[in-house]
Amino acid sequence: MNNLKVNPEERNWHQIISWWEIRRFGYNLIMILAGILSFSIAAISIPLIYLIIGLGLNLIYTLGWIIELLIIKTLRNENIKSKYPMYFFIFYLIISISLVFGYAINIRLQIY
Repeated sequence: MNNLKVNPEERNWHQIISWWEIRRFGYNLIMILAGILSFSIAAISIPLIYLIIGLGLNLIYTLGWIIELLIIKTLRNENIKSKYPMYFFIFYLIISISLVFGYAINIRLQIY
C-alpha cells in the first residue's frame, strides 16, 4: 500500500501522469494473471475477447490521471487530493478483475 501513497505536496501534471503510468505495469500484470485464471473458468481457447477487454480497460485506466488533472487537482481539500489516486487505483483494479471474472463466469454458465 505504501507504493500507492501520494506525497501531500502540490503535484504538477508530470508527477500526476508519472504516478499513474508507473503503476500501469503492475495493473497490467495483475490483469494478465486474472485473464489467465479466467481462461480456465470459461474454457476459452481463443483469448481475442480478453485482448479487446484489456485494451478497453487500459483506455479507461487512463481516466484515472485525466480525472485527477481536470477535477481532483482543482479541489481545495488536501485530504481528497492526496487519497484519490490510491483509492481510485484500488477501486478500478477491483472493478477490472470483477469484469474479467464476471465475463468468464457468464461464459461458463452459458456452456452448461
